[in-house]
Amino acid sequence: MKIHKLIEPEYVFLDLEADDVSSALTAVAGAVAPDLGLDETEVVNALLEREALGSTSVGDGFAIPHCKIQGLNRIAIALARLTTSVGFGPDADQPVSFLFVVLSPPDQPAAHLQVLSQIARVLKRSDLRTELLVAEDRNAVVDAICRTANSEGL
Repeated sequence: MKIHKLIEPEYVFLDLEADDVSSALTAVAGAVAPDLGLDETEVVNALLEREALGSTSVGDGFAIPHCKIQGLNRIAIALARLTTSVGFGPDADQPVSFLFVVLSPPDQPAAHLQVLSQIARVLKRSDLRTELLVAEDRNAVVDAICRTANSEGL
């Protein structure tokens, strides 16, 4: 499973408004759940339950909220850049302004972990992080991720 094959322009949302983790995840879920045939509330609840286990912030303004959802037949990745940073972490002390939201079927645990690993790997590249924070449109986001993934052999 290669992340560059999972990144789709229609699942890239730039300049989403959110006040906190819950509203950020609700905004993303509301944008993708109907297209994936999922219930928005179930997606939000699953993401918040996972977040309650431990922050998905990976530092430098990025987080990788993720969960497994019944009724999903493929891994889906939604990307969201927030207009203002929201606090992630136990004390909401980790400001996050860009989310890689990963939704996976429960029967694909290995692929789920592989995708999370690949996202974490590309996010280690400071040039990619900078590009994602200033990208002017969704195609620029997709191109930056695909180019970085390819250069990393992913």
